[in-house]
Amino acid sequence: MGSYPFIQLDVFTDRAFCGNPLAVFPEADGITDEQMQQIAREMNLSETVFVVPSKKEDALRRLRIFTPSSELPFAGHPIAGTWNCLAREGVVTPPESGNGWAHIKHEVGIGVLPVDIEFKDGAPVRVVMTQGKFEIRGEIEDGHEQADIARALGLSREDLDESLPIQAVSTGNTMLLVPIRSLADLGNCRPNQNLLDEIFERSEAFRGGTGCYAFTRETIEVGAARAHARFFVGMNIGEDPATGSAAGPLGGYLVHHDATRVDPVDGVYKFVIEQGDFINRPSRIELEVKGAPGKVEEVRVGGASVVVARGVLEF
Repeated sequence: MGSYPFIQLDVFTDRAFCGNPLAVFPEADGITDEQMQQIAREMNLSETVFVVPSKKEDALRRLRIFTPSSELPFAGHPIAGTWNCLAREGVVTPPESGNGWAHIKHEVGIGVLPVDIEFKDGAPVRVVMTQGKFEIRGEIEDGHEQADIARALGLSREDLDESLPIQAVSTGNTMLLVPIRSLADLGNCRPNQNLLDEIFERSEAFRGGTGCYAFTRETIEVGAARAHARFFVGMNIGEDPATGSAAGPLGGYLVHHDATRVDPVDGVYKFVIEQGDFINRPSRIELEVKGAPGKVEEVRVGGASVVVARGVLEF
């Protein structure tokens, strides 16, 4: 019988029972691929992470990320939560003073990427991940297709924000970004996932994509927030409460289209994307986008995590 400890965290929040739940197996070496998938199905969270040694010389660990139905090459909240967890477990050494940043690299399915971890009094308080290359993969320009997307979200075409395009955008995973006119309209979304999946299948712009990130530039909070978003995805997940791999593309998209209302500092735009409030899991995702409108150079996503449970899986 195998015995493997796991830690459960809520990610992109500083409060328990908010943000996006995540299970992390910090010492998963020896668990087979098939068992990882079975365990992810058993945990029944949007993602479960298995931490294993990396064969890459400059990577501290390799993260394998599973939904209940498949393995993902990259994801946002699993990375932020896992490195908060590993820092608590002593895998990452805090600065000598206990305060400041630790800089490491890790391996995920899209390659070796940097991760920065902020410590206060020796404890991790924030993880910032550098995502993959910002790419606009395609655009939904046909009016009938736009109306179909609105209908699949339970909305009318008039509810779309026509000042911004519907585009398939990636920083590692491709997301369909759908601008919505108002916060009230976004709250009225009643997605038909089967219809969304049909649209994704026939759309050249979204071939190989992950899900639909509907957003509005109207926010609940004033201050740093620049968009409120909802992520709709199949894979036995439904609506995700906090999606770093979708927030990254959205952050780059907003800068690309000069739609942030943020003044950059040293060429970096910093703002927050709200998510999860409509399903009672408020989440706040921090964005750092380097570049300029029409020329996004780098996208970084960060936030806090809290530990809510510890246990041991035996099989």
